Amino acid sequence: MGYVMRNIAAVLFFVSVCFAVERQPQPTNREIFFRLCDSAVTEIASNGLMQFQSVALQTGRDVISSFFHQRFIQGLVLKNIPVFVKTDSTMTTLELTVRESSVFYGEVFNESFFGERRTERKIKLSILATLISNNDGKVITVIQVSRMFVDTVAYSTIDQLNDSAPPMSGYVKPELSFFDSIIEPAIVTVASGVAIYLFFTIRS
Repeated sequence: MGYVMRNIAAVLFFVSVCFAVERQPQPTNREIFFRLCDSAVTEIASNGLMQFQSVALQTGRDVISSFFHQRFIQGLVLKNIPVFVKTDSTMTTLELTVRESSVFYGEVFNESFFGERRTERKIKLSILATLISNNDGKVITVIQVSRMFVDTVAYSTIDQLNDSAPPMSGYVKPELSFFDSIIEPAIVTVASGVAIYLFFTIRS
């Protein structure tokens, strides 16, 4: 009797550990986009702006570029580049436009039989920078910088992670397979029922 009880306890402990693995909170899509934006602006500033004393910043008129406007300013200021909002205040204008802002999720998978469903997340941000002389309107240089972030996230948190993400950066939630949506939950339910039945049967 004691041997059977120990086995049941061990199985229940194993299952509980599989479901209770603690993970660090995943950064939201918004947070990742801001990180990618900061990295891209740093490269743009380092490669194309250090020779200019200051720039007038213009952001693309599209919704996504406007979303990052304040982040663009913050990134340039942190690189010690004076930023103006009027083109007649300096000799050079910097136009920043977001060319791509995307989130892609891969197929759903399980790290272990009783583990949580997870999926690969890929977030990409591409920014086009155009430097223009205010004297004659000549295009001085054009720089395009792309950044990508890849990790894995819990399938159940996809909608939550996308809260407050940049507008227009839509995503498609991956579909669960037949096994994931029906068979696996049924197996877990039956296994839990059997364990509870054996527990009370042995006690009686």
